[in-house]
Amino acid sequence: MGIPVPDTGSVTEDSGVVGGFLSTSGDVDYWFGNDTGAWTAETIAGAYGGALVIDDDGVWTYTALNDHPAIAALNDGETLTEVFTVTSAGGTTTITITINGTTDPPCFVAGTLIDTPSGPRAVETLQIGDLVLTRDAGPQRIRWVGQSTVDTRCGDTPDALRPIRIRAHSLGQGVPDRDLLISPLHRILLTGSQAALMFGASEVLCAARHLVNGTHITQAPAGLVRYVHLFFDCHQIVTGNGLQSESFFPGKVGLDRFEEHTREELFQLFPELRTLPESYGQPARRILRGYEGRLMRLANTPR
Repeated sequence: MGIPVPDTGSVTEDSGVVGGFLSTSGDVDYWFGNDTGAWTAETIAGAYGGALVIDDDGVWTYTALNDHPAIAALNDGETLTEVFTVTSAGGTTTITITINGTTDPPCFVAGTLIDTPSGPRAVETLQIGDLVLTRDAGPQRIRWVGQSTVDTRCGDTPDALRPIRIRAHSLGQGVPDRDLLISPLHRILLTGSQAALMFGASEVLCAARHLVNGTHITQAPAGLVRYVHLFFDCHQIVTGNGLQSESFFPGKVGLDRFEEHTREELFQLFPELRTLPESYGQPARRILRGYEGRLMRLANTPR
């Protein structure tokens, strides 16, 4: 009689979402022997709005609701774990699922006009040492600039990289003053009494993707996109196309998204980031979680 082998799988927040669900699959086996038809076919409810479904050959599929509050609350590098016990003629074993929180480095699309002491400048023309106007600290020198060109027509999850378009005046008169394109997880500054009422802070940062409403804030069509990252001595609020949003904030997951040579370039300037990304300090404002951002979107949607 065979001996069951534990199996594992993983899903990543906002990646490969189909019908609102994250999913992964596998085939649990025996160490020795044939396990065909030896497993108990069943559906086991999961903790995050989905389930693990296994057939009598050990082929399983796991699903979880992408918008489940516990998943939406994951921060950079955080995980959730589900462990399922499955049964076969050879005994029981486990299937362990890891749910990963994710983020991408916040960045502007080339062509965005960034406010500087000498006037607005296209973000792709800015260089290390140039001064940029910040909300909290006045003119600040750029310590590092990163650029990458992404083909959002390719890859396993191209939609995760397609920029978000915030149309002119969609957040108020002159905010932004022209259409703004930013990466989906680039966080913009939301201000006002509504934020204070809902979250106890008059200014909060919210990822652009959580504000998509299909009209004034939409996801751009697939294509080639040139992204630009601006990095300062600490996290800053800067103005692009008349809309205030964040500079690049390093986190373990965010740094992992860069190619090795790009990370090394940044580590030469900030060596402590290599082993301790949190040494960079705190975000400039409170960062809304996914479900909180969606509440803001709903609160600002005309009825």
